[in-house]
Amino acid sequence: MIKIALKLGCFFFFLCCSPKLLAQDKKPYKVNFETQSELKHFDHNKKSKIQISDRHYKLGKSSLRWDFKGDSYLKTSFFDILTEKESPLAYGDYFPNSPTTSFSIYNENIKEGSLRFSFYSTNEDDETWFELPLNFTGWRTVWVPFYEMNGNTPKQNTPVNFTTFKISTSNTKSGSIYIDDLIFSQYQDDRYAYPDFIVPFIKKGFAPEQDHWMPSIAYYNNIIHSNAIKVSEDTKKDINIILERLNNRFLENQELKDTSKEATEIFAKLNLKVGETVNGRPLTFRYDETYYNEGLKYDEDFMEVHRFGIILKQLADLYLQGDDKSKALISSNFIIATQYFLDQGWQAGSSGGTRHHIGYSMEDLAKAFFIMRDPLQKAGLLDEIGESMQWVFNLGKILAPEDSFVANIDYFNTQSFYHLMIIYMRTNVNKIAFLLDAYSKYMSITLAQNDEHGVFKKDGTSWHHGGHYPAYGMGAFKNLPKVFRTLSGTQFKISTAGHQNFKNAMLTTRLYSNKFDYGFANAGRHPLENNSIEPLKSQFLDMLYSGSPDYTSEIDKDFAGAYLRLWGEEDPVTQRFLMNTHNINSETLPGYHVMPYAATSIHRRENWAAIIKGYSKYVWASEIYIASNRYGRYPANGTIELLSEKGEIGSGFNQLGWDWNRYPGATIIYLPLEKLESDLSLLMFKSNQTFAGAVKHENNGLFSMVLDESSGSNSDGKRGNYGFSGKLKAYKSVFSFGNKLICIGTNISSIDQENPVETVLFQNYLNDDISKTLYSSLTGSIESLGFEKNIETNIQDSWYIDAYKNMYHLITDNKISLKLDHQYSYHNKYSINTGKMNPKGNGVKETEGDYAVAWINHGIAPKNANYQYVIYPFSDQKSIQQVKTGNFKDASYTVIKADSLAHIVFDKPSQTYGYSILKTDQNLNVPYIKEVSNPALIMLQVNNENFINLSIVDPDLNFIDDLGKPSPGQSYPKEIEITVLGTWNIKENESSVRVKHKNGNTLLSIEVQDGETYYYEFLK
Repeated sequence: MIKIALKLGCFFFFLCCSPKLLAQDKKPYKVNFETQSELKHFDHNKKSKIQISDRHYKLGKSSLRWDFKGDSYLKTSFFDILTEKESPLAYGDYFPNSPTTSFSIYNENIKEGSLRFSFYSTNEDDETWFELPLNFTGWRTVWVPFYEMNGNTPKQNTPVNFTTFKISTSNTKSGSIYIDDLIFSQYQDDRYAYPDFIVPFIKKGFAPEQDHWMPSIAYYNNIIHSNAIKVSEDTKKDINIILERLNNRFLENQELKDTSKEATEIFAKLNLKVGETVNGRPLTFRYDETYYNEGLKYDEDFMEVHRFGIILKQLADLYLQGDDKSKALISSNFIIATQYFLDQGWQAGSSGGTRHHIGYSMEDLAKAFFIMRDPLQKAGLLDEIGESMQWVFNLGKILAPEDSFVANIDYFNTQSFYHLMIIYMRTNVNKIAFLLDAYSKYMSITLAQNDEHGVFKKDGTSWHHGGHYPAYGMGAFKNLPKVFRTLSGTQFKISTAGHQNFKNAMLTTRLYSNKFDYGFANAGRHPLENNSIEPLKSQFLDMLYSGSPDYTSEIDKDFAGAYLRLWGEEDPVTQRFLMNTHNINSETLPGYHVMPYAATSIHRRENWAAIIKGYSKYVWASEIYIASNRYGRYPANGTIELLSEKGEIGSGFNQLGWDWNRYPGATIIYLPLEKLESDLSLLMFKSNQTFAGAVKHENNGLFSMVLDESSGSNSDGKRGNYGFSGKLKAYKSVFSFGNKLICIGTNISSIDQENPVETVLFQNYLNDDISKTLYSSLTGSIESLGFEKNIETNIQDSWYIDAYKNMYHLITDNKISLKLDHQYSYHNKYSINTGKMNPKGNGVKETEGDYAVAWINHGIAPKNANYQYVIYPFSDQKSIQQVKTGNFKDASYTVIKADSLAHIVFDKPSQTYGYSILKTDQNLNVPYIKEVSNPALIMLQVNNENFINLSIVDPDLNFIDDLGKPSPGQSYPKEIEITVLGTWNIKENESSVRVKHKNGNTLLSIEVQDGETYYYEFLK
């Protein structure tokens, strides 16, 4: 008996511990229908039958075929439900998400009636269900959130707990359908389950302009139900001009050749099987957002539509280059690939579960279909492909009511130019003209928008995600110039207002870049990642040849001058043409430039630029993502990036070994990187302070901000109150006069009892061609790595020279720290705390490099720390030698005031005062300005005792409408009053200002808006 019991015990132990046996009993989250054994868990009525079939399939090699007749059903209770934690959510629980069922279904023939998909627990009384019509052919993939179903529906974001899944026929006689990749329930991001023709109830009532990626049935119907009138011969000529220009984008002047061998090899990569239908790997999009119980191999188990588009574009290019024999072969293969594309569920009216951010994956495919219009038309597929493209690209939005038009930078990047091509993917010339007219109006209106609906603001900033974002702007600047040039000179050209607003934004790129790089300050979630406008060479040419916005000149002289400065030397043909034929010379860009909507200013001299950056209640500091810019807390803390014409890397900025705490100019709490990393998946921090901006006066300017990390909000994701525990605060100003920047910081405080507060002078990556040296007047030259020293001194006059010949004159008695050493850091796309790695980081977690660094040490939890220093960017050897010998003297400026009330500096060469007035409750007791009603930035130039001019800015963007409602991206007017000492009269009347005299002084009342600089001249 003991032996028998022991044997039984061992058997049961083996049974319990055997993974294989356990797996047989484990209920699946997903059924892939790859084995016959999976069918034993499904019940069906006698009128129907089920089998595993390889006739049609998605992932894997087979699917479930269900043959039904009359009232039939198919059901199972052998499954499990994925929890939120188990679901593949890109951002975890950061965005609202809900239980969702998803599956793929294939229908060979259109049928009457529908299928009901039901979920219930004990009986069908608590059924949750939806119906799916059978009026389609090919594959369809759907995501259906349970809260979008009928019957006993759960609330959004709440778990489900059903035990039975059932499919039943409804008003259909007989037929067969195929089902694959059935996920009973997983959590999906609520933003991304999309409606289509067979699940039109999803997001019903959702305004389509709220998500420009989501294919809209209403938009699609706009085109289908529109009526086009017969066009004139002149209109046909313009249509043909545009078509010829589009064609020329893809044609190359070369002899036609036999490209059949290369095309055959490329086509073979699709691995298609031609039978009654064209079978192949599933043509997927966002496959990683649905649960899969086995690892999938990219480009082996499935094909991404982006990869498919690349292959078809290669075939289309070879078609253009090929001789007649090659063209015939490529046409035949291209048609097969097109049939596969449509059969895989990319027909008009199909959303595949989701299509969010689809534009980034469809560019090559749209180009390929455009190039291959003739073969598609001969095969009778052009209109069907045109309808597919206009569905997935939401072309019908151009026919929506004009008051619903809202600009979107993603649209300008990934859809606008392709809309123009898709318009030509049809056989009806009258419809082409009708759509071209609507397209021109849509583009003209949205490009002209510079209010809350606009992405190109009055100051030239390019907005996305609620702020200036050049990385996204680059996409728009890549594609929109092609639109302008293609339409120029025709009746469909972009309006003057739209043209001018876009021109302003695109030309502004070269103001905040040097020579091509736009630096870390406005890099969003891409710091130190080769952020450059250099790829826009052909786009500047397109705008140059698109003519002036008012269409009085065939050449835009502003773009021409910019092109000559940026690329003229490498393009002598265009250089000679512009200079000799049009008398246009290369532009020069010295001066001071302000972008209020980015809390950014740029001071330019000779070949260098200083980019100065802050943030506020209206402008976020940076964009931190779940696996990008993980340590990006400080790039806008009053930073100063000095860029030579060699760009970021050539100026000492490199991600290798970069200490993410120490952005130059920033005032920070120095933290270990694991603490510096954001505790949120997404963070775009805004403070509660409205004071951040700059004033421009002639070629000089003043930037100032109230830095306050204690409280604010998160502009992305979970919008709401947010603050940093250290409660870092400071008043920071940078006065830019001539070849120097005078930096002032006061009222610096923190409550962090463990980590020191610093203001960073510089952090230089030491390139191989740079001497690894650092100079301080307190230590002399430092020439060997391994040096780090904290210097305590009472001297209010010390000098520092970095490795790139920038000189720093510290004129307050701060403690200073110097470092010349090898540094170790982490890639910005790697998270120390979660281990997540963005694929764009290429697996690089740790980085290292040699650095020269200097910072002011304000100590632990300072109460009222301060600093004053002057920067002389990219100094010449003579000045450097004078500093080293103690002979460099600069009496060109005076710091008049630096306290909690104001920062005020006087520049002697220009006879200009710069005022950063931080508080308004006290008399300033300084030259010329007695008091102000609001915190303000003022620059006042004394021409003589009877003539002054002044520039005024209220940096509060006031994104609040007249009813007190927030209006992100739209500034509203407000009034500021300034009392100027003495009696002054305005030289020329201005509608924006009222002048009164009182008690021997002059009271100015000015209506201000947009953080704009207001300039006035006064006579005594």
